[in-house]
Amino acid sequence: MPAIAANANAMSTFKGGNEEAQPRISQPLEYSGSLDSYSHNDLTPVIGTEYKGLQIADILKLEQCDQFIKDLAVTISRRGVVFLRDQDLTPQQMQAFGEKLSVIAGCPESSGLHVHPLTESGSELGDQISVISSEKQKKGGGLTHQLSDTSRFASVGWHSDISFERVPSDYAMLKIHTLPETGGDTLWASGYEVYDRLSPEMARFLEGLTATHDATFFHDEARRLGNPLRKGIRGSPLNQGEELRATHPVIRTNRMWLCIPLLI
Repeated sequence: MPAIAANANAMSTFKGGNEEAQPRISQPLEYSGSLDSYSHNDLTPVIGTEYKGLQIADILKLEQCDQFIKDLAVTISRRGVVFLRDQDLTPQQMQAFGEKLSVIAGCPESSGLHVHPLTESGSELGDQISVISSEKQKKGGGLTHQLSDTSRFASVGWHSDISFERVPSDYAMLKIHTLPETGGDTLWASGYEVYDRLSPEMARFLEGLTATHDATFFHDEARRLGNPLRKGIRGSPLNQGEELRATHPVIRTNRMWLCIPLLI
């Protein structure tokens, strides 16, 4: 995890940041080695680490819980995505873990867990958990935008979650409940590795650009589904209202800003 400016004046000039959404820590977290006893392996040289035998539900009960979660936060930042096999975890425990991870990792104090604009009010799993179902989508339910738009390039499927918000999520968790007999795979790529392979000239050019992330199609989906769009606070106080578009730097190498996945 990169170092963060340690004083208030430097923090106010943090590139691309907002004074209401600054990290709550001023120094990078350090790995203590608490996860070394668990079986793990790197899945590729630049992204992805898989752990076996590590149960989040058990970690939450430990007296050293915060230390384990801090080391997990460091590992996620270093490796981009972490996979935890065979988790026996309830939605409530998943939410509690997400909240602890956000605090210990130094995410903005003003932010809570994100609420997706299409999450139904009063969902049995809570506002912060979204259900993704291919079977539901085949029957016309759920988000169908990506399935129905045949004009889209395949490359459009690559994304970082919630980038249409002014304050995107720092982490994303996905728990696989039911897999089809074939398919269902998710691919991951390291934007940091892509950046590191750019020529100095191309890197400097891109560092001066911004990109607008637009998810106004969620309005169409909300009307089609007959569910009102969530206009209240969606995680951060800066994420509320009807506008679902935001402008961010094309290149932002601070790993505390990007949405970093955790697969359980």
